[in-house]
Amino acid sequence: MNQETAASVWHRLDGLKEPLMTRVERYAALTIPKVCLPTGFDVMSADQTHDYQSLGAQSVNHVVNKLMTAMFAPSRPFFRVSEGKKTRESAKQAGISETAIGDILANMERQGSQMLDKLAQRPKLYQALRHLVITGNALLILDPGMIRVLGLRYFNVKRTHNGKVHTLVIREEMCFNELDESIQELCGHLHKSEDKVSHYRLIRKDGKRYTMTQWVDEYCLPEQFSAGWSEEKFPYRVLTWDLTDESDYGTGLVEDYAGDFEALSVLSESIVTGGVIGTEFRWVANPNGMTSIEDFRNSVNGDTIPGNAKDVSAISPPVVEGVRIAQTVAQEYVQRISRGFLMGSAVIRDSERVTAEEVRMTAMELESSFGGVYSALAPSIQEPIALWMLDNADLPIAGSDLSVVIVTGLDALSRNGDLENLKLGIATLGGLINVPEPLQQRIRWQELSDFIGQAVGVDLKRFILTDAEMQQLQQQAMAQQAAASTVEAGGVAAAQAAAQPQQQPGM
Repeated sequence: MNQETAASVWHRLDGLKEPLMTRVERYAALTIPKVCLPTGFDVMSADQTHDYQSLGAQSVNHVVNKLMTAMFAPSRPFFRVSEGKKTRESAKQAGISETAIGDILANMERQGSQMLDKLAQRPKLYQALRHLVITGNALLILDPGMIRVLGLRYFNVKRTHNGKVHTLVIREEMCFNELDESIQELCGHLHKSEDKVSHYRLIRKDGKRYTMTQWVDEYCLPEQFSAGWSEEKFPYRVLTWDLTDESDYGTGLVEDYAGDFEALSVLSESIVTGGVIGTEFRWVANPNGMTSIEDFRNSVNGDTIPGNAKDVSAISPPVVEGVRIAQTVAQEYVQRISRGFLMGSAVIRDSERVTAEEVRMTAMELESSFGGVYSALAPSIQEPIALWMLDNADLPIAGSDLSVVIVTGLDALSRNGDLENLKLGIATLGGLINVPEPLQQRIRWQELSDFIGQAVGVDLKRFILTDAEMQQLQQQAMAQQAAASTVEAGGVAAAQAAAQPQQQPGM
């Protein structure tokens, strides 16, 4: 049986994807056309904006900016490095405290987070989120030192019943001299330098691993151009905004509001056309009147001509009322779209000093508005990006019991959340100072602090002395005070003895 070529797999899956491409091209045309231009579109000779309204572009850019700030805040890490049991036991044996371990892990998080800006890859993530909002799909390629984002037109995917990638085909059309030099040397006898070729990467799931073969047109490259990865290290991440059951491709946020966008587009066109028609008018003259049409035509502003005002009148189409109705209806669609894309709330400041409260409020708004889609993006986008950043910072955690934990949703988006919870717990304990003294004496403070710590999600035992430790400190303080008193008493006695006159011998 002959091996199925990457080109044949591509064309088979591409035929199944054709209805989806028709839809997403329309969604892109209503919002940001360049995200998914029609096949054969010439960007050099045609305008990429084809609609009568710009609310689509505004709404997409607005919600993407909110997602970027909430998921990849520029002022703090969006992930934690968590230690496992083995690391904790080893540190305990070495005499390293939990606080010291936390400092080491926090430093790893900071160094890893800096790689996103050092390598200038933040715009790539913005591009990926924009694809997800409009088309519902994007391909993230995590190469060393670089992130690539491909739109839906450049890949086809087939998924398993549980939503994992089963088959992935990537096709990039380019000139032969744009391929890697090693591939050009191998295939130089088949193509000329300026020939257009299709470079395929065919990826299949084989058990718990993914294997890749590369093709140039119908030619399969030798084994040294192949590769394999485990599921955890798989660098090709097929992202979706909302993946329904038994679907190979996801749906985007724009699709949920496609009807409103299309209605607004029609109404906007009517308003523009009606407004233009409403500004046109014609003069009507009485042919039997005393006013000369030639005098009227040849006169300029301010001239005096013989005639009767009733002989000449202006007429215009009665479209003013229709335009007013269209504007009123269009405003209703504007409000609905604005609510759906969170444009009615305040925008997070574009600053490196964005407060944790601003980020947390935005996360809460995204979570409540998108029904869990925001939290679902954490394992698919944030976790592989976090591992990629640690690898590029020369801090790989593969093979250790360290793990990356993405904190998202209604919780804090970084270690700053622990600080806020700690402040809440301490403030709650501090508020008990107003409790009457007789009641304070009857409170079991150790049990109460443990209960408050569990309620706010912070282990207060690390920061508050136990009853036994407090008693020990009091005993030490009393012992030190007693020793100081003894020394002081001895000094006073010595001083008094020195001050007394000494008796002369023989007296």
